[in-house]
Amino acid sequence: MSIATFALLLAVDAAHPAVPAQLACLARSYRVEPAFERGEWFAALPDGTRVPFDDHKTKSFEERLASPDVKDIFSIPYRVGVIGPVETENQDPGRVRVEAVFKATYGPKPAAAQVRVRFLGMAVRVHRDIVPALARVAARLKDARANPSLAPFLQRLSGGFADRTIAGTDRKSAHAFGIAVDLDKSMSDYWRWQNGPHRWRNRIPQAIVDAFEAEGFIWGGRWWHYDTMHFEYRPELVGPACPSVFSDTPPR
Repeated sequence: MSIATFALLLAVDAAHPAVPAQLACLARSYRVEPAFERGEWFAALPDGTRVPFDDHKTKSFEERLASPDVKDIFSIPYRVGVIGPVETENQDPGRVRVEAVFKATYGPKPAAAQVRVRFLGMAVRVHRDIVPALARVAARLKDARANPSLAPFLQRLSGGFADRTIAGTDRKSAHAFGIAVDLDKSMSDYWRWQNGPHRWRNRIPQAIVDAFEAEGFIWGGRWWHYDTMHFEYRPELVGPACPSVFSDTPPR
């Protein structure tokens, strides 16, 4: 979608109100078009499916995960910056995903669109559409493997494309679409590995997180259900594409 088209989406039309900023933002990066029908906004998919922008339901966190509308994707703002403990239960920005939107964008059979690339010298399979963004992350980390404080975290990868569901659920993982990369799990922390009371943990350095986030990836270390090896391409939530969606997330 061109910048001019995006600007038009935000303009007030005589026939209906302005496109909600979050819906317009989603349309910039995914195969959806804003549609206004019977007084309501929808994300229109190429196959004719309509995902409500706002289904007007009061939902728990688990209900948003299971049956999200477009607003639910943005219900927890993703904030970049200095890494700090996540202490609020279910503070998991980006874990709400509308699977139909991912299928429309990355293919109903995304396995056919995976390519093998080298990231910092390591082979990984990802969706072809995220290859440019991953290459830009690699450029930002070009000298990181020579830095003794960063190199241990960048010696191996633990995952790219994998046709699987999220552990403990029947929902598709971001890995099933080829839009996520896991760093070395032996240098990472994951909430399901923890014994005892829940306590946020992380060892991934700030510089590595910054490099991914600057190119449209979110990080599982920003979650209460932390998964610090996990980086997932979500340009609607982070980066310069939609700086107006959250006033406290400035352009980078």
